[in-house]
Amino acid sequence: MPEPSRRIPYRTWPGALAVLLAIASYVGGLVFWDRHTPANRPLPAGEMIEIGHARFVPASGWEMDVSRSKAGRSLMLFKGGHKFLVTTGPWAGGADGPLVRQQRLMERGQRLRIDGDPSDFVTTWGLRGKTFAYYGSKLAGRFWQVVDLQRRSLVQIDFYGATDGLNEAMADARSMLESMDLEAPL
Repeated sequence: MPEPSRRIPYRTWPGALAVLLAIASYVGGLVFWDRHTPANRPLPAGEMIEIGHARFVPASGWEMDVSRSKAGRSLMLFKGGHKFLVTTGPWAGGADGPLVRQQRLMERGQRLRIDGDPSDFVTTWGLRGKTFAYYGSKLAGRFWQVVDLQRRSLVQIDFYGATDGLNEAMADARSMLESMDLEAPL
């Protein structure tokens, strides 16, 4: 009977060490990048910001949340515990469709209460749309929506935050809304 062949052991630790070092340098590089990339960006005072068809002047002291903003689609501003989110996109339906969906999402998905029925609003620039207020146990807010049927575009503005300091932040949100128009080139 022949003797079984003996397998010569080979070293696996150099390969395992190389894989471990590659993973550690990749993760370490991501952590370094995350720590040195700012999550917020101060906005220049009085300068117009464009997002899709919409453009407006941010109120003093508000900063852009870079991680929650998407180029050309959404822009998140914040000041303290309050947020001002502008979202734009194409729309091919009627004027009230997205508003009804947003109300259902807030009521059922986020467990917020809608305060009354949606009402019409008009800004000094002639921007027309619908708005409603909402509240929950720890936050309150106001939602504005503008549908431009000629351009087939939708602009939604969601302002929300803690009830502490809400009136001052709401005044800023209204001034930003008042400065908004839909004349930005795409």
